[in-house]
Amino acid sequence: MRFFVTGTDTGVGKTHTVTQLLRLRRAEGRRCAGMKPICCGDRQDAEQLLSAGSDGLTLDEINPVWLKSPAAPLVAARLEGFEFQVDAVVRAFTALRERFEEIFVEGVGGWLVPITSDFYVSDLAVALGLPVLLVARNKLGCLNHTLLTLESIRQRGLTCAGVVLNAPEGGDDLAMNTNADVLRQLCRVPIVSGLSASYRAFPAEWGAITGQSRV
Repeated sequence: MRFFVTGTDTGVGKTHTVTQLLRLRRAEGRRCAGMKPICCGDRQDAEQLLSAGSDGLTLDEINPVWLKSPAAPLVAARLEGFEFQVDAVVRAFTALRERFEEIFVEGVGGWLVPITSDFYVSDLAVALGLPVLLVARNKLGCLNHTLLTLESIRQRGLTCAGVVLNAPEGGDDLAMNTNADVLRQLCRVPIVSGLSASYRAFPAEWGAITGQSRV
């Protein structure tokens, strides 16, 4: 099982989703690793993935590019005089693939965040050749953001294995209560209504997602 995990925006719960997946698969006896190719600012996301995955990895192995500036990679790299090399990320991913049967690669920010002036997070997903797991915030505006991102994923020739809707804490409104059903009608991909804090309590749609994850 291997996915590229992206979001409709930053802060939608990608790290939470990947961490829960790693805990689930590790509890089932799988050798699994999370990868955060690019961190901007701190490395907290990568540290969480490292802790949740199987043993035997270092932070630098799962996070080969660390830009200290808390900005989009394009901006951070310009500020720090860093030249991004996609081959270095592909090599790091290949090294993980040779050691772990399951890998979840978490992108930085949203799907079209620029890494360089002509290379985006979406291009990184293409370079790795993985099916995409899309994470969205379940709130008003979710339908537009999710549908636009799905359209872009397909335009790049990639498969969207499913959509995970993470609910804002304490939220409960008409949009939240109807988004999942509307997306099931419109998207024709599996929709998971959030990954429970109890990572063993996954909804039935998860089986349909995992069936598309072999690469």
